[in-house]
Amino acid sequence: MAANQVGKTFAAAMELAAHATGQYPPGWQGYRFDRAIRAWACGETGEVVRATIQLLLLGEPGQHGSGCIPKSALIEVVPARGTPELADIIRVQHVGSDVSTIYLKAYSQGRERFQGATIDYLWLDEEPDASIFGEALTRTNIARGPSVLTFTPLKGMSTVVKRYLLDKSPDRHVVTMTLDDAAHYSAKDKARITAQYPDHERDTRTRGIPQMGSGRVFLVDEEKLLVDPFDCPRHWIKIGDLDPGWTHYAAFCELWWDRDLDCIYLARTVRLREKTVLPK
Repeated sequence: MAANQVGKTFAAAMELAAHATGQYPPGWQGYRFDRAIRAWACGETGEVVRATIQLLLLGEPGQHGSGCIPKSALIEVVPARGTPELADIIRVQHVGSDVSTIYLKAYSQGRERFQGATIDYLWLDEEPDASIFGEALTRTNIARGPSVLTFTPLKGMSTVVKRYLLDKSPDRHVVTMTLDDAAHYSAKDKARITAQYPDHERDTRTRGIPQMGSGRVFLVDEEKLLVDPFDCPRHWIKIGDLDPGWTHYAAFCELWWDRDLDCIYLARTVRLREKTVLPK
C-alpha cells in the first residue's frame, strides 16, 4: 500500500517472475516455490493490464523478453481477444523443467470470470471491488500460495483496505512506501510532485494513506484542522453521538460547540466491536 509511481508494481512483477521461473535472487528470504506454478496477474481493464503488468513482465510489444521475465525462460505468449497486443496467457520455463503459466485478467471482466480455477499465486495490481477480491482470493485456498495486492488506496477505507488495516491476522501483512522512500526521485522532484496534488489527495498520492472518501466535506489537509489539546470551557455545549453496532463496529464521538464563534470541535472518538460500553 504505497504512494503513486514509487515502484510497487515493478517490485511485484519481479517477484512473480522469480516464482514463475524459479530463478530467485541471491539471498532471497521470501516465499519460495520448488516447482512450476499457475498464477494470476490482474488489473483494472485489459488496456491497463497491457500498459502495466504486461509491459513489466514481457517488455514492449515486439520486444518480449525485455521485461522481468528473462527471454531465455519465455516459452509462449498467447494473445487475448478483443484488445490489440494484449496477452492472455504467458508460459514460462521453470528451472525444475516444468512450465509455469501466468494468466492476465481484468476486473472489468466481472466477478464471474474469477470463478472456478485453482491457482498457486495471486497478484492484484490496484484495488479491486470486494466481490472480485474475495473470489480471486478463494482461488488460492487449495494451494495456499501467497496473494499480493499492490495499490494506492484511492478508494479510502474500503472493505478491502479495512481487511488489512483493521482485521489483524498473522496471515496478512501490510508494507507501506511513501514518496520519500523512492530513491529514483530527487528532492526537487518530490517537492514538485507533492505540490501538484490538492491538499485532500496529498497524503494518499504521496504517502499511501487511505483517502477518506471521494466526497469529503473539507477539501483541505486534515493536519490543518487540528489544534493543540485543551480543556472544554464550562459554558460550551457538549454533544455526544453514536452509531450502534455489534458484529460491525460501533462508533462514538464527543463534540464541543463554542457558540460565541459558532465553531465545533471533534474532541473524542472511539470505536468498538462485540463489546459493551462500561461507564467509568
